[in-house]
Amino acid sequence: MNLEDLSRVKVFSASRHFEDARRAPSSVSIITASDIRRNGWRTLGEALSSLRSFYTSYDRDNLFLGVRGFMRPGDYNSRVLLLVNGHRMNDDVYSGAAIGTGFSIDLDLVDHIEVVRGPGSSLFGTNAMYGVINVITRTAGSETAIETADDTGSFLSRTSRVTVATGQGNRSALLSGTYHKNPGQSSLFFPQFATPLTNNGYAENMDGNRFDNVFADLRSGSFHLQGAFSDNMKRYPTATSGSLFNNPADWVEGTRAFADASWHKTAWSGTGIDIRLFYDNFDNIGSCAVKYPPLGTIIGRIKTRSDSAGAEANVTHEFGTFRITAGADYQYSLRVLLRNIVVGKGEISRADDTPWFAAVYGDAEFSFTPNLILHAGGRFDDYSTFGSAVNPRFALVYTPGTHTAVKYIVGKAFQAPSAAAQFYSDPINFLPPPVKLIPERILSNELVLEQNLRPWISVTADGFYNELHNLINEVPAKTPGFVWVVNDGQVDAKGLEFEVAAERTSGLGARASYTVTATSDTGVYTRPVNAPVTQAKLNGTSPLSRHAFASLQVMYVGPMTDYRGTRVPSYVLPNITVNTNQLWGGWVFSSSVYNATNRRWFSPMGPTDPEDQIQQDGVTWRFKVTYRFPTKGERGSR
Repeated sequence: MNLEDLSRVKVFSASRHFEDARRAPSSVSIITASDIRRNGWRTLGEALSSLRSFYTSYDRDNLFLGVRGFMRPGDYNSRVLLLVNGHRMNDDVYSGAAIGTGFSIDLDLVDHIEVVRGPGSSLFGTNAMYGVINVITRTAGSETAIETADDTGSFLSRTSRVTVATGQGNRSALLSGTYHKNPGQSSLFFPQFATPLTNNGYAENMDGNRFDNVFADLRSGSFHLQGAFSDNMKRYPTATSGSLFNNPADWVEGTRAFADASWHKTAWSGTGIDIRLFYDNFDNIGSCAVKYPPLGTIIGRIKTRSDSAGAEANVTHEFGTFRITAGADYQYSLRVLLRNIVVGKGEISRADDTPWFAAVYGDAEFSFTPNLILHAGGRFDDYSTFGSAVNPRFALVYTPGTHTAVKYIVGKAFQAPSAAAQFYSDPINFLPPPVKLIPERILSNELVLEQNLRPWISVTADGFYNELHNLINEVPAKTPGFVWVVNDGQVDAKGLEFEVAAERTSGLGARASYTVTATSDTGVYTRPVNAPVTQAKLNGTSPLSRHAFASLQVMYVGPMTDYRGTRVPSYVLPNITVNTNQLWGGWVFSSSVYNATNRRWFSPMGPTDPEDQIQQDGVTWRFKVTYRFPTKGERGSR
């Protein structure tokens, strides 16, 4: 598709109904399966970091996402809402959105990703403060197909995937499984531990990662059933939360599972009904070795689990030039269990609760003229833990021609305090909140200009101003080595984003963006934390022949200040990928080099970490082979 066609792609996540991206009441970016393949992105976080205003950091355990100058220490990406085909993926313990190896879906299964910037709580509720990310998976074609993929990379990493898909008429089925193992760097140096008592600062064989994912998708007419299971294990070498350095007992393992059944029906002309039933499970174990003077060295386990079920229904009705969407949402946690255990001594703390929430929402779309649309809507949430929250959104979309759109969006959004923040007290590292937590709230104003200069070139200019209140912060307590979670302070951020994109039918294309953000913090940190002032991105693709493409990605992220006030230097990362189209009936090859110039760069850390920042990987690589087994129907078509 050229850029003009891409602007007409129907997106769902901005208004809970399908509409052109250009007419949506938000600034929307679409990442396609072709983008993912051509750039060699391995995780959802890598794909997102290619977009304007998005950036990431990595603490050798979790991949964290920053948006528009905001990335909080200890944040598990809880201020963005992550969906898979409309199903909520933020867990019910930490409210976290896994965008690294913990994400449940193999990127090879993605058809496209809708990234909707700005507050989305008026339709989606909690977490949708800085945006909604909806990962749309691919469906089976009209023939049975079997596909395998294998890759190998730096540190002897290995990933294997097998996907089976079949379809006929309006029925389809897809089943896929992925296994990954990466020993990681065999030796990592941390200057904070450079003494003989701590192996002179070297963590040996403490960087390994393993995960396996299973995803199933069944569709029959208006009915859709999907489910996933993922298991992710990671060793962490940073001695976080007071754990002993270079100890093999320091690891984290988590499982995530969900089942989701949805049904869509066009009841009568102009009216659509959607009903969704779902079940979610999250199970996580964090292990660490710590020194506890009365007992010496002990092995501690932090075990968390949640099981929840819920239902959602909404109705959309069009009459003339007007559209109304109304819905209700309910979720009940069968249990949210958080425990602290000393191996050999038993349980030493426990929190067990069954929280729930219920919500109603609505959105009205008024087309006063063919070129002027007003969106007005809001949502009322009622939580068993803290009470209610009301979040409206208004948007004015002006399209003076087929190539231009001007949007003004103002809205409020919130983040409910997570179960871990509200209920959990770890006597080794965490103290209970000194006062009851209340939700975070954000007020956002945004002005967007989208202009197609040609069918193959477009320009976007975006200005925003965000005011974030009642921040839920993980901050150092008065007792050394301890932290607690409090509502503290306010963060204001204003910025400008510019993007130019071009795409020729030959496959030659590029996307360049520049972002400047000014952030102020009036909370405990008293300075902007993890907030780069400038970012610049370039993604370019060029055909090498009829059968191969080369892609170059260059990311510049300006300097920032970590929570201790230490300067984290800027970095420039170039990534290069060469991949082929389908060869010899079903073979596809891909080769990538990441941080091709072997740049020395750092990520900021959080308040439970002894390091203020840690060095990231130098140059790494991946080679991937995909093979699609031809079916009888496919052989006949050739």
